[in-house]
Amino acid sequence: MTRKRNLFGKDWSNLRAEINKVSEDKKFSAEEFRELSMYDDWKEIENKIYNSFYNTTFLNQKQNFLWKDFKYDTFSVSDLKYRPEYYLDKLIFEHEEVWYLVNETINENTKYWIYEGKIKKIQIIIDETGFDELCIVSKKYDWLICINYHDILIATGSEMIEKLKNLNLQE
Repeated sequence: MTRKRNLFGKDWSNLRAEINKVSEDKKFSAEEFRELSMYDDWKEIENKIYNSFYNTTFLNQKQNFLWKDFKYDTFSVSDLKYRPEYYLDKLIFEHEEVWYLVNETINENTKYWIYEGKIKKIQIIIDETGFDELCIVSKKYDWLICINYHDILIATGSEMIEKLKNLNLQE
């Protein structure tokens, strides 16, 4: 018999506990939003994201910031009317399942936690828990959106670059 983990215990970070609490409080179903478990191949997903979007220098150094060393063209916007996460559901289809990566730094080591979900639920999580840096990634690995700690919205992957370029940022 397995013992249920205490989400607020020392084995869990504050960010993960906050995210889990919001998800439980809002009664998100696993189809709407869920943390990848130890039974999911999260390491393979992480590696596929890194290999799909980042230069080999990033892969060799495992930098702390995901917005610095993209393999392909990017397009970014800043000085937005609203916070950058506000625009995510205008870029991503409501029913599309995506990967959500959010970073946390503990003792000067950065870790990206990976979740799977739909963008409206992810926006609630972002709003109620905060972030330093996050990425939303197509499960087909076609595009990636990153929001960094400077509140810059960055897209890579031709489809997402075009969507961001054509987005009305003043609405």
